[in-house]
Formats: sequence, C-alpha cells, structure tokens
Amino acid sequence: MKPALLILLVILLAAAAVFAIGSALPATREATATRSIQAPAALVRATILDVASQPDWRGSVAGVEAGAASGSWTEVTRSGERIRFRIAGQTQDSIVLTFESAHGYSGRWEAVLSGTETVSGGATTTITVREQATTPAPIGRILARLLFDQQAFATTYLDELAAEVARRQSSGN
Repeated sequence: MKPALLILLVILLAAAAVFAIGSALPATREATATRSIQAPAALVRATILDVASQPDWRGSVAGVEAGAASGSWTEVTRSGERIRFRIAGQTQDSIVLTFESAHGYSGRWEAVLSGTETVSGGATTTITVREQATTPAPIGRILARLLFDQQAFATTYLDELAAEVARRQSSGN
C-alpha cells in the first residue's frame, strides 16, 4: 500500500506544480507581424474580408461556415478546431475581428493597412496584423505555449495573404 500511496502523492504534487506554473503564466499572449504587399490596399482588404475563399488559400483552414449574424463566420481548421469570428469594427485602413475557439481561448485580431502609390503607378500596401489570444485555463496556457507559435502563425498568414493577392492581381479578380 505504501508504494501506491507514494505514487499517488507524486502524481498529485506534479499536477499541482503544473497548475501553479500555468497559473503564473499570463493569460493573454500577443503577436505582431508586418509585411509589404505589391498591391492596392483595397485589394488586400477585399481579400481579407472574402472569408469564404480562405480555405482555397490558407493552408490551415479546411472550411468556413457562415454565421447567423451578418459579419460572423466559423473557421474549421484542418485539425477540426472550430473558431467563431465576428467583425468588431472596420474602416478603410483597419479591420478588427474578435474570435472564440472551441478549444477554450478567445481574442482579438486586427489588421492595419497603409497604402502608397509609386511614381510608376504601382501600389504597395504595408499590413500589420496583431493578434491577442487569451487562454483562461492554466493547463491551456502551458499547452498553447508548447504547441502553438503565435508569431509564426501571423507570419504565415501574411505570406499566404500576399500570395493570394498576387494571384488575384495576375488573374484580374
């Protein structure tokens, strides 16, 4: 009986340590990425807001389902995660979304667009995306840090966006 009690005590102490470490981590993480895209800001903005086409150009998105409310939708990732999005605000120069995942985190995503025209008549848009994700559960905070690189995700999103904008420009869409 003593070895079983000792094993149980070790398991309880390990669980308490993991919970304490997770509780000490900040609930909210943030990542920011910036990229210049050779296209007008209006095209970049339209591509972002064309959420129905995202499974075609974003590697992590398997599907998009329209939401009940206007300006809302659910992304279904390739791993099966469901993330509900809602447009919280938008101007000509920015788009703000809120999101909530079925995996227990929520947050805010913002894109700020700054367009310039070149002397030759071309256009360049600098886009900065910032994502804040809040994970209330201490264990979830640890898992999020171990399994998800928020900065790499933001950078990959901008790479995929730039490729899709270039495709739309070359095809005239």
